[in-house]
Amino acid sequence: MRCSPVSLFRGVVPVSGFRRLICVVAGGLAGWLGASGSAEAPTAVEVAQQLAQRVVPALSPHLRFEAIPSAEGLDVFELESRDGTIVLRGNNGVALASALNRYLQEFAHGDISWECGDQLTLPNPLPLVPRKLRVVSPHSFRYAYNFCTHGYTMAWWDWPRWERELDFLALKGVNLALIIEGQEQVWIDALTAFGYDDAEVRRWLCAPSHLPWQLMSNMEYYGGPLSAALVEKRLELGRRIVARMRELGIAPVLQGYYGIVPSDFKNRFPHAKVHAQGDWCGLKRPDMLDPLDPLFPQVAAAFYAAQAKRLGGGEFFAADPFHEGGRLDGIDLPACGRVILGAMTKANPSATWVLQSWLENPRQTMIDALDKAKLLVLDLHCEGDENWRARAQFGHTPWLWCMIQNWGGNVGLGADLEGVRTRPARALAEAGPGRGAMRGIGALMEGSQTQPLLWELFFEHAWRSDAPELAPWLRDYARRRYGAEAAPALHALQIELETVYSPAGGIDSVICARPSLEPYPKARFWASTEPRYDTTRLVAAWRSMIEAAGVCGNSEGYRYDLADLGRQVLADLAGRYHRAALEAYGRNDVTTVRQAGNRMLGLMRDLDELLATRREFLLGAWLADARRSGATPEEQDRCERGARELLTIWSNQDSDIIDYAHRQWSGLVGTFYCTRWRIWFGAMQASLEAGQPLDVAAIRARIRDGDRLWTQQRETVRSDPQGETIEISRRLFAKYSADAERN
Repeated sequence: MRCSPVSLFRGVVPVSGFRRLICVVAGGLAGWLGASGSAEAPTAVEVAQQLAQRVVPALSPHLRFEAIPSAEGLDVFELESRDGTIVLRGNNGVALASALNRYLQEFAHGDISWECGDQLTLPNPLPLVPRKLRVVSPHSFRYAYNFCTHGYTMAWWDWPRWERELDFLALKGVNLALIIEGQEQVWIDALTAFGYDDAEVRRWLCAPSHLPWQLMSNMEYYGGPLSAALVEKRLELGRRIVARMRELGIAPVLQGYYGIVPSDFKNRFPHAKVHAQGDWCGLKRPDMLDPLDPLFPQVAAAFYAAQAKRLGGGEFFAADPFHEGGRLDGIDLPACGRVILGAMTKANPSATWVLQSWLENPRQTMIDALDKAKLLVLDLHCEGDENWRARAQFGHTPWLWCMIQNWGGNVGLGADLEGVRTRPARALAEAGPGRGAMRGIGALMEGSQTQPLLWELFFEHAWRSDAPELAPWLRDYARRRYGAEAAPALHALQIELETVYSPAGGIDSVICARPSLEPYPKARFWASTEPRYDTTRLVAAWRSMIEAAGVCGNSEGYRYDLADLGRQVLADLAGRYHRAALEAYGRNDVTTVRQAGNRMLGLMRDLDELLATRREFLLGAWLADARRSGATPEEQDRCERGARELLTIWSNQDSDIIDYAHRQWSGLVGTFYCTRWRIWFGAMQASLEAGQPLDVAAIRARIRDGDRLWTQQRETVRSDPQGETIEISRRLFAKYSADAERN
């Protein structure tokens, strides 16, 4: 028996499709009711009404929601005006929310961003829809989240923040999303069935900041032990998340079991076939219980039973054995895959195994041995490498065109916007239903809440099969985001298209790099800090955006973009000051080294002040949220340390992923990065004054020790915005524009 959960809701037409939503079968029903807390779930119409009350309360009395059937298994919405009321129809909560989003954007010229400033000053009277609009999504799935997103973005979120996020996903048409919150209790339940006690499992589990990498089999025993209170808080949060998702019509993708076990599992079960998986970035991976071992089905069954009890079970399960490496010696991949999928389908006959296409994962020999109708591959990085092309659509396995774009939550502007505009539509035309195995799209950023223009354009593809025309789209975007038709603001965006949003755009900043005698030191092991676009042109964009303040200044979206654009100009200029210091050092000019170094340090302090005007750029908010997660002062300290490490040195091990998640945030630029560069410039000056070569290794060791000390600090960092974005932007433009415009 297969059914959609919305068929359990009063008055809602069931939605069919490519096994889109959760089926409630047998014991799963009791688990789902326990997780949601009530058998009386609201209808899709009621859910949409409640969403409108949260998102646009003043508008909601003028809206009428109605349910309609799906369009041959695909989601559909309609918009029209009737008797002065805006009528929104859809086949589920996501479709109804998407209808609302379409009305807000196209007719009311409002904008709800991915937590990067909204613009909801709507016309009065409200505009009517001149003719009925009907839109059918070409995609069975519109997916959200990378495992890493749950660390770099949402490790410390509470329910109000998650509620806002789920509303946003529904508005943008997302109907499938990865959820890991609450999994700690699932692991505790499963492993205590095999002789572990609660405290032992809580010690094995990683803290929320690093848990995603444990679930991907990269690490264990980090950031804990977790308190029972934190586990309970995370479970309650997870239950609320998946219950709301099911109400909206967003299917949760839950963790699948593929064999990871604690390092002492072999000692407890000496006859079990357990594979050591080696290290990842200096951190020990969990061991892997061989799927062909007789214990594997028992552990898997305990895991899925616990998940059904705690979170209601599911139909979609994410599991990636050998993600980013791992050892394959002695593992029969086809047999391994059959057993892993078999355990899923035993838990739910309608199970779909969700796998990430990253490096060699998923192994083709494994998925070729499986029923591919029960698989869904996420082609993670299609904006860079479309693996579906190189791998013949993974042997014609259902797959999604996905985009990461953001790595670690970095805030730098940059992307190939033309590729974002055209490539998903091109893939659909080449490999969509009837032509191939493409089944949808996915937003798999590691850090969200950045680059709203980029993600707004990406989500256009959720409800269309062709590529939008960029010029009219950008004009409409600017109007709704800034609340007015402002030529200077549109001009600024057009310059961004030709610079940071060209194929040459997107660089890291030396601000976040480990200091070096190289002119373009890397902020991460693979990313250059050498500009690939004309940075002087971005100064003109900043000038134009400031000129738009009189017309657009009431829009939070405008204020966010103004701060972000100024941040990018200053981040680029810092590289010029750094190179000036290096050139002076090369000619033994200690005075100019001191001047250039002081200019860069002063710029970083000014940048910190600009960033402090927006909550989105506050280190203090991240740390405060982390501390609130802890149940005791000791656990609060551990959570804060994990939060600090993730953004900077990543872990307590030296490795290439140091600085991976670097961010230009207020409180981070002004302390962590300023301290690095102050040490470095001081050492350069001292070496010239003493007539001695710079001992780079010694200085880097000193910086490394300072980095680690910073992660252990517990001083209070301001968590509320301060200062006025427009005023500070004008002042810093006057101070730095001449230098930034100089070739």
